[in-house]
Amino acid sequence: MNYILHRLTPEDCIRIQRDLNEDLPEHLSHLATSAGPTPGISFEYATPYGDVCHLNPWVTDTSRNHYAVEIVYVLGVGRVFLYLDGEKYLLETEYQTRTLKPLAIEDNEKKNWVKTEAVEALDVLNRGRYYFDE
Repeated sequence: MNYILHRLTPEDCIRIQRDLNEDLPEHLSHLATSAGPTPGISFEYATPYGDVCHLNPWVTDTSRNHYAVEIVYVLGVGRVFLYLDGEKYLLETEYQTRTLKPLAIEDNEKKNWVKTEAVEALDVLNRGRYYFDE
């Protein structure tokens, strides 16, 4: 695991928009967004799960096609999008805490793998500001 911290470029933001729009569940299809910045707000890029902002930090592990980025959602709730070689996971905190909600993955082996990747990525992305309490 070799996550490296970067600042988002407009191209990165568009990539994240596309990744989040791809294979969007049917019940969320009405939230699909078009690529590019929000009209009138050149640094903000809307996604179905919140906004990513140009120049905000994100972490990548290009050798494994993994990345994590914080998403601006609503005041009091932290969200991090974790992309693991095509698999997508949305990590979300409990309201007004730094505690991440438990992962809703039934397979324990996969759940432990995702949790390990999340912890590694979050340690670099925001110095472990968000954490699992399980």
